[in-house]
Amino acid sequence: MDKTAVFRVDASVEIGLGHLTRCLTLANALVSRGIRSCFLMRSHAAGLVHMVEGAGHAVQLLTDPARRSPETGDDALPHAHWLPTTRQQDAEQTCSALAVIGAAEWLIVDHYALDARWERACRREGLRILVIDDIADRDHDCEMLLDQNLVQQMETRYRDRVPAACVQLLGPGYALLRPEFAAQRSLLTPRSGKIGRILICLGGSDPTNETAKALAAVASLAMPQLVVDVVIGSTNPNAASVDALCRQMSNVALHRGANNVAELMRRADLSIGAGGVMSLERCCLSLPVIAVDIAANQVPSLTMLARLGALIHLGSATSVTVQDIAAGIASLGADASFMRRLGDVAGALVDGEGRKRVCAAMDAWPAT
Repeated sequence: MDKTAVFRVDASVEIGLGHLTRCLTLANALVSRGIRSCFLMRSHAAGLVHMVEGAGHAVQLLTDPARRSPETGDDALPHAHWLPTTRQQDAEQTCSALAVIGAAEWLIVDHYALDARWERACRREGLRILVIDDIADRDHDCEMLLDQNLVQQMETRYRDRVPAACVQLLGPGYALLRPEFAAQRSLLTPRSGKIGRILICLGGSDPTNETAKALAAVASLAMPQLVVDVVIGSTNPNAASVDALCRQMSNVALHRGANNVAELMRRADLSIGAGGVMSLERCCLSLPVIAVDIAANQVPSLTMLARLGALIHLGSATSVTVQDIAAGIASLGADASFMRRLGDVAGALVDGEGRKRVCAAMDAWPAT
């Protein structure tokens, strides 16, 4: 491999794992194009290096300051606190890392705390920039922008945020899902609409322990025939308490850092989950969902998916109660035809081949 892509992405309990997961998916897909990848991550993400290196990619950690000093002031971005240092310092460290890495074709940036000013500071001859974004709240200086979410005004919301020549890859047709989702989709059989198996998964970190709330809702229904799969990430700070809850219930299996989420989604009849990348994964497998948003950036996409009839969105996790979730399960359990419609609508939105389309667009640049 003689071509290189550099990814600038972070992960933590606050940031979650979704940004890193989708970047890994793209990096894995680029291998077949003869492109090797190096990930630049802040040193606070050192505990996740194994995820990247285990997939065959290189990692360089950007040293965090001894004391956190995130950017403040009128020109600070809303997510500036995601960095332990200033945007300028991060750009300087990134440029130093790029100098060590050598010639690279693409710099791929997936970070809400970085914008056009950072991107301009990192520019060098022959380097193209691909930004992965969801929230359209800041300007970018990039050759290509990817937003895989389905939201209102999807086609226009970056119009004044990127250069006129920027190639925009918009919508779930470009969803960066791992290959196993397309593989499991090919194994799907028509869903009956009946609820016998529930998948509970509320993100890689779930700092407010919405998983426990979902478990309590299932337990309150007193439906011993239900089989429940609970998935939590390796960074979940409530792993011990979730494990204890699962042990107290019958027919409940806990999966920590599961690598077979696609299979679990295919086998489930209903999911209780949040937004983010997992919304697109569930759509790919036509899985009906009772969703709560656990971050503000999840609201636009969940709202649109609910409007289309692809899921049930109960609202913010901070206000949704155990009783709300239990009532949602009971209501869906009494309406198999509605359950089937939810799955059919969701499945028509995402086919699981988005990573291939993104790679093809990168290959074709600038003629895309």
